[in-house]
This record gives sequence, C-alpha cells and structure tokens, in this order.
Amino acid sequence: MEKSLRLIAIFVLICGALAGAARAEDLCAEPAKTTEGPVRGMTVHQSAACAFLGIPYAAPPVGDLRFKAPAPPAVREGTLTASAFGPACMQVQSVASGGKAKKLSEDCLYLNVWRPAKSGVFPVMFWIHGGGYTIGAGFYDMYDGANLAAQRDVVVVTINYRLGALGFLALPELSAEDPDHGAGNYGLLDTIAALQWTRANIAGFGGDPDNLTIFGESAGGVSVCSLLASPPASGLFQRAIIESGGCDLAIVKDKMYAGSRKLAVSMGCTGDDASGCLRSKPASAFLAMKDSGFSASACVDGYVLPEMPIDAIKHGKFNQVPIMVGSNKDEGNLFVAFAGGTMVPGFVLEKMMRQGLGSRADEIMAMYPKSEYGKPLKALEALVTEGFGSRAFAAAEALAAQTPTYMYRFDWDQEVWGKSLGAFHGLEISLVFGNVIHPATDTPLGTLFSKKAVRTAGPLSERMMSYWTNFAKTGDPNSPGLTPWPLYDTTERKRIILDSIVSAAPISAVQLAHYQYFASLTMEDLSLSALTNKGK
Repeated sequence: MEKSLRLIAIFVLICGALAGAARAEDLCAEPAKTTEGPVRGMTVHQSAACAFLGIPYAAPPVGDLRFKAPAPPAVREGTLTASAFGPACMQVQSVASGGKAKKLSEDCLYLNVWRPAKSGVFPVMFWIHGGGYTIGAGFYDMYDGANLAAQRDVVVVTINYRLGALGFLALPELSAEDPDHGAGNYGLLDTIAALQWTRANIAGFGGDPDNLTIFGESAGGVSVCSLLASPPASGLFQRAIIESGGCDLAIVKDKMYAGSRKLAVSMGCTGDDASGCLRSKPASAFLAMKDSGFSASACVDGYVLPEMPIDAIKHGKFNQVPIMVGSNKDEGNLFVAFAGGTMVPGFVLEKMMRQGLGSRADEIMAMYPKSEYGKPLKALEALVTEGFGSRAFAAAEALAAQTPTYMYRFDWDQEVWGKSLGAFHGLEISLVFGNVIHPATDTPLGTLFSKKAVRTAGPLSERMMSYWTNFAKTGDPNSPGLTPWPLYDTTERKRIILDSIVSAAPISAVQLAHYQYFASLTMEDLSLSALTNKGK
C-alpha cells in the first residue's frame, strides 16, 4: 500500500510538472499585443521564461532617415514571430566588443523581451549595453534575460541603438533640419524611443509600465546618467542603475560640430550639401573613419541634454529617481591590457604616462609612488581604475544629496584571468544577469568562468540578482537574508563591497583623496587616450 501511494504521488508530481510546462508553452506562444500588431514569442530556459526576440521599436534609420530622430515602426499585417535577434548596428567588431554579431545592418533598431512564463504583472528592467558608443548589441550572451526573468520575476528588455558616426555625428545643417534643433545624439534618441515603445507596450508582455528601471554598463551607464538629465526621457522610468559609467562624459556642441566636420571632410562631403553627401555614402564607409578626429559621444545640445548631466544633477534639474551606482575594483586592467600596456617596457610606459598626463604628470604620478605600486604597469592600472571610480563617486556625491542613492564596488576576481585582470571592466554583468552558467547550454559562460570559478561566482551572482531586482521592485536593494546595503551619504560614504563575502565599508581615506582629485578634473584636463583607446 505504501509503495502504491508513493507511485501515485510521483505520478501526480510528474503530471503537475507537465501541466506547468504546458501552461508555460501556451503563455509563451500566445501573441503579445503591441501598437504595431501581435508578437509571438517562444519558451526558453526549461519553460520558465518566454523570449520575444528582434522586435522593431522604430523605423529603419536608412536613406532620408539617416541622421534623424527615430521614426515610429510600421504597423504590421499578421503576427510577428519574434524568434531571432535583429542585426547589430554598424560597428567594427573586435575582441574588445565582448561578442560578435552574425549580421550588421543600418536597419538595427530592434529590442528583445524576456518575461516569466507565468501569469502576473512584473517590474521591468531595461538594459542599455556598453561599448564606448562604437560597439555592442543587446543580444550578447551575457545580456540574455532568461535567468533574471525566470528566477526573479521581472521582465527584461535589451536594445540596440545607433553607434559611431551613424549614432552621434552632429553638424549645424543637420541641427537646422531637426524640429527640436538637437545635435547628434541619435543613439540616445533611439534609447528614448525604445523606452517610449516599452512603456506603451510592455503590459502585453506582463510588465508594469509604471515600474521600470533603466540600467547599463560603461557607455550604457553613461547613457543612464544622460537619461537622468534628459527632459525628453522624463517620466519614462522610475529607478536607475549606473554600472561603471559617469555623468560628466558628454561633449559640448561646438566641439561635436568640429569633430563631425572633420569626419565629413575626410569622406569628401563638403559645401552646402554635406549632409546629402553623407546620406549617400554606404553605411560601411563610416566604419573606416577611426582617425578622422570624430569621437562618438553624447552631446550637450540644448535639447536631449540641456547641460552636462553632472551639472543638471547638481542644479536639481534631473529626473529624480532612486539610484544605484558603482564601479569595479580593477576597471583599468582590461583597458591597459587591450592597449598593449602589459607588453611595454616599464621605462617606456612611464614615459608614455607622463606624456599623456601633460602638465599634471608630476602631481598625478606622485599619487602612485613606486614604493607602493612597484612597476609602472601597476600604477597605470590603478590610475585608470580610479579614474573610472571617481566618475561613479562624483555621481554618488551629487545624487545622494537629492535622491536615495546606493553605491557599490564589485571586487570578485576569481575568473580565469583573475590574477592578471582582476575584477575588470564589465565582469559584473554576467553575475547581475545570472549568466555565469549560460541559460541555453547550462555550461560556463564563454571563456571567463571555469568550473571552479562558477562555484564561487554562483552564490555571489544569486545575491547580486537579488540586490538588483529588489531595487527594481521597490527602489531599495535590501531584503531579509542579504548583507545590509546602506544608503550612500557624503559624510560616512559607505558602499557595499560585492565579493565572495559581501560587506559594507566606507571609502578608504587614500582612495577618497584620489577620487576627489580626479572628480575635480574634466575629461579635457586628463587624457590617457594614447594608452587606453584600444580598450574602448
């Protein structure tokens, strides 16, 4: 009798699991309603999440729409089967990009949605990828939203946006065409359009349009801060997370015009019809303009950005929402490695550092004495790292006075290259998304995580997923069972340290002095581009 009851119990459990899987399949196959027409997704991650991939959120920015604000997408006839990612925006692909696209196209304004495979209304997390505004896409493996959606009951959105000159070129004649007289910033306008589309349509995917968190890393983190200061983005999000980004990394309009004009001239586009000439060029022509003098960047244009984001924050003229902001313990190591700094003799590297630092060389080099850092390589890595950290610090200092702000430093460094690269730029992303193990293959993600690294990264990833999604749900990362994460203030300056053992501690006196020094400089005051531009 007892054996029979056990068999019946097992049978019931199996049937329940199959029924649950069937319900998930049905939910994922049921088309989501959007303003352009229904969208059908698919079941992923062992039936625990639904994915809707490659949804157009704007019209293709080609032909006459090149160098213009994004236009609405076309209304479709029939149901869109959203089972494949859209192409990446035009870019030069390299190992520095963290992934490679199978297809590049100027027609690239697509987004992806992952939702829990169950009924309900869930907070939305809207991811903006990094890559120096020149590389990247929303479909890299480390950004896969299945685990985060399935395990933490959130809806995850990732996007593409225009990059390089196609995303940020600014000329007076193009500004004259624009009804809002903006300058460049097409990549940011794409992001705003994607947010508008998400707010209008995410309810069809189980998302709460009034509970949306923007988060991004590197240039994505800079974009988050730009959106904080952008009037057109007002009301589109309720919380924001800045990972390894800053709020003072935009370029003023006249400088953007000058750099863009150099690019136009280098492409043979001069005179009264320079804009028409640029629109006539194939999209691939803009990828060969590396040394033209143009630098892709957000622009303080008076419309998308009325002023530098850090100044807007200080003046209280920003979208005041709860904030998380932070950086990684060894941000600079990856940049220095990609720039070839590990292969340069110490005396040559020291000479290059002095040249790059210009008139401030002596005072900055004195902050990184040989008695403490030994090799010039270690001093350079620390300098670049604290340059990044100072941007997060400056943002936290300005924001904390006006809105709830939580600061972190990511210290975990037990990945495959931990001894040389440490907790490098971007390493935290896989842990935030729960993608230490790839959601599709159940194997360690890429070449970063050995089986040993997975054993230590996994528990930290679980905690970070909880912190990030708690914040997305409530504006507070804390919950029972987690190490308390204190609010940041400009007196105690406590931040959480994310490592195998999570702790909270104030910024050390030495690092605080370094942060304050670098935070007092503009990017024009300090340029190490000759040493680090290969790592952008």
